[in-house]
Amino acid sequence: DGRQTLTNYQIRVNTAGNIVAGPAGELYLVFADNRAGVHNTARPRTNTNVYMMYSANGTTWSGPHPVDTTDKDQWFPWVDVSDTGEVKVLYHSRRPADPDLYDTRVATGHPLTGFSRLRVNTAPSNPVFSLFFRARAPGCRRCATFHGDYNRIAFGSDGVAHMGWTDMRKFVSFDGASDSGHTEEIFWARDDLL
Repeated sequence: DGRQTLTNYQIRVNTAGNIVAGPAGELYLVFADNRAGVHNTARPRTNTNVYMMYSANGTTWSGPHPVDTTDKDQWFPWVDVSDTGEVKVLYHSRRPADPDLYDTRVATGHPLTGFSRLRVNTAPSNPVFSLFFRARAPGCRRCATFHGDYNRIAFGSDGVAHMGWTDMRKFVSFDGASDSGHTEEIFWARDDLL
């Protein structure tokens, strides 16, 4: 139907992220795009990755610097910077062993030195067996077309990063197979408890 999606998913995605200023006035712009995917063929494949642009002065920029370019899709990034200059990016990432499922990850580091990544969800999400917003598309009848569009990360005044994300881990069954699937939920975590 003309929406941007990921291969074998029906969820709508966009490449937008956000921009944030650090304590010294430096700028961090995070986004996702499909430059690593297979294009211009009869059978395109996505490999959406998270990248960051960086500017120390607001005039000149470097990048794109990879935040996560593992061999599966990553999407819905959001960046924040603490008062001490710690940079964190929250985003979704497909599981390499089972690409029907996805995790939520946080990357910590700097665009000039690289990022380490940590899974923040405690169970994987399943957008291909959804209870709501079903695509009813051939080969993906129960795939979700919508799973919540936003992740957020924000440092509090205590220097702790608070993370909120959309998640499809919860399974609900009302009357068996015809009315069951994973629901869209909102989860929250703080990075000092991970």
